[in-house]
Amino acid sequence: MPKISLDAERARQQLAAQTQHLNDSISNLSQLDSRHQSAERNEIFSADGVRLYHYPPTTRSRTQTPLLICYALVNRPWVLDLSPERSFIRRLLDEGIPVYLIDWGYPSRSDRFLQLEDYLEDYLDRCVDRVLQHSAGEKLNLAGICQGGVLSLCYTALHPDKVRNLITLVTPVDSAQPSFRLGRLTAHIDLELAGAAYGNLPGPLLNEIYQALKPMRLGLEKRLRAGKELSGDSERALNYLLMERWLNDCPDLASAALQEFVQLFFRDNALLKPEGFELAGETLRMQALTQPLLNIFGLSDHLVPPETASALKQITGSGDYTELTVKAGHIGTLTGRKALEQVPTAIAQWLRQRDF
Repeated sequence: MPKISLDAERARQQLAAQTQHLNDSISNLSQLDSRHQSAERNEIFSADGVRLYHYPPTTRSRTQTPLLICYALVNRPWVLDLSPERSFIRRLLDEGIPVYLIDWGYPSRSDRFLQLEDYLEDYLDRCVDRVLQHSAGEKLNLAGICQGGVLSLCYTALHPDKVRNLITLVTPVDSAQPSFRLGRLTAHIDLELAGAAYGNLPGPLLNEIYQALKPMRLGLEKRLRAGKELSGDSERALNYLLMERWLNDCPDLASAALQEFVQLFFRDNALLKPEGFELAGETLRMQALTQPLLNIFGLSDHLVPPETASALKQITGSGDYTELTVKAGHIGTLTGRKALEQVPTAIAQWLRQRDF
């Protein structure tokens, strides 16, 4: 058995550094106001637990067509407005884009019976109609994020007359890609049994599933890095705290809708079927989508790998398809410093060129 050689001086230095990080962290935390401060917004519609928000402009509008953001049912959309310095929404507003946002809320126990059709043809469709009424427009631009991107693709196929331009961000399209580990993992989960046991699938259980995809990086490594994050400047410490709070703000998922989503888009890989798939009483084919389409994804995304997202190019019928890649992971594509300098500006420029 090899002998273990310890460098006492190096150990003392590392211990001193960690102690200093701890002391700096305590000092930072005692001075921080870590409450989430949302950008100014007005609730203009609600149905059950769903809320629709309008963000007043911060500068002169440079597009006539409003942008509706459809976030995923998983996690909460306030990550798009984490802080004044790290806000995807504020950057869009500063670019002169009229912004609306759907907050899906927290499902109640009775929501376990909601179907995808309820989300698409009831909640999402009523939100779209309210945006059109509020903006006095005939069509809107629709931006779907992650699971919300899949919902947006389906909604646009159902109601092409209401969507002028379509944007998908970090959206899973081709679930058959070997790198799409989330799809492979869900293939072995009995969601029907989980629904019978829990009703709605618990948010904390979902968090465990996500962490299982990268257990070392999202577990031990992140805990070891916490001291360094919290001992830095106050802005860095605040954003770290807000991100951790958001990561643990994971709502339950309506059981029936989740089962349907996983079966269709993960197990059956429905978006890639040229013959289409049945949803909300219609046969939906992605080849029927003719709207201009901007597809944005991260090159380091472990939840939705680039090859899973880029497959959209193969299946859409749009003659105006644009792809934007970001050197970031899943959440970093929306909240990272470099991404915030790149993505909202690119979206605004793309929309302005198609605002007719």
